[in-house]
Amino acid sequence: MTLQIDIVCENTVGRPISACGEHGFACLVKTSTGSWLFDTGSGATLLANLAVLEHDAHQIDGVILSHGHSDHCGGLLPLLKTVGPRPVYAHSQIFSERFWQGQHEQRDISLPHKRSDLESAGARFNLLDTLTELAPGLHFSGLIPRLFPLETGDPHLVRRSADRSGWVADEFPDDAALAIETPKGLVILLGCAHAGLVNTVEHFRNELGKPRIHAIIGGTHLGPASDEQFDATLNYLTKLDFDRLGVSHCTGQIRSAQLHASFPSKVFFANVGTTVLVE
Repeated sequence: MTLQIDIVCENTVGRPISACGEHGFACLVKTSTGSWLFDTGSGATLLANLAVLEHDAHQIDGVILSHGHSDHCGGLLPLLKTVGPRPVYAHSQIFSERFWQGQHEQRDISLPHKRSDLESAGARFNLLDTLTELAPGLHFSGLIPRLFPLETGDPHLVRRSADRSGWVADEFPDDAALAIETPKGLVILLGCAHAGLVNTVEHFRNELGKPRIHAIIGGTHLGPASDEQFDATLNYLTKLDFDRLGVSHCTGQIRSAQLHASFPSKVFFANVGTTVLVE
């Protein structure tokens, strides 16, 4: 099976094309059994970048959402208004209200469109909380168990408390990832990896019979991670048998550079215009 992954939305553009960068992530996944959009970016660049990269949006068979943040779900409504009804796969908590909280400001970063508006535009939601094979060899993670205590999440990401009187850490039960079986091993796609890169990879390995990992691609959320968590992640990757690591989005420039320095023959920058082929 030939697998092609094209980065459509990301913070930066990696080659001299007329695409645009934005804070967000989306990639197009093409296999012999279909074409899926994994995340949709913030909404400002998705359709234009698809056109620049010579992809017909109408050929997208379905959309897979990694979690309910605006920079991963913002392009869903514009896409549906353009191409019409499509299945959308996500965790059941994708519509949860969530915020970014800093010292002097607070921003709502929830999925930016009402479920009713998305459904009116053609979203056929399939809400999946457990590992599910969406197509042959294409696995949606469902809930990712938090087994590694150092992967504690970003303290700036919060939600309202149950009684709505205060704020608590957002535990991201909806954070999901995608794994694709290939002859060279598993390819794992991350949206932001709020559950943790190690937790995510180990979840797929445990559920799918300890397969070899060929590539990990996407946002690792190591940008805001503590030095302790980052060092533990480096140690894990050093012991993991993998071929490629495509860093993107919330990995951040400094952590991306550190990862490249640690694995110079394996790490690449997965920005807009990047294509990954696995044959």
